Amino acid sequence: MPVGYTAEGQQDKMGAFISKMVETSQNELKLDSLKEWLKTFDCKKMDPQTIDQLVSLAEIAEDKQKIALIDLLRLIVLEEKQAEYLLQKHWELIDVCVIGYIECMDLKNKEDKVVHNYHLVCFKFISNFY
Repeated sequence: MPVGYTAEGQQDKMGAFISKMVETSQNELKLDSLKEWLKTFDCKKMDPQTIDQLVSLAEIAEDKQKIALIDLLRLIVLEEKQAEYLLQKHWELIDVCVIGYIECMDLKNKEDKVVHNYHLVCFKFISNFY
């Protein structure tokens, strides 16, 4: 069995951070399902509409926000049905925001914590997808 990155230790912090992003972005995007889902924060019960809204938020997020959203996706892909939906419907997000973004980063700069954390969370996300 492959190693799974299933730790959910900071769900409260993650939920609060993402809720703040939803509040500030709801004028730009339709995020009603995501906002409602955040009340329960049950990764096993995220429906396709909510995944779509999460992806739309991830597309406009930057730096720490994008890290938090990819970290949430890391937990969501642990469910086979959700992973299959994300892979089939939102491959472009994975290709651009995970694979492509990392290819453009200067990974040699060990002082940049955002780059380091982004790389780490993407590694965990891809590992869980596998």
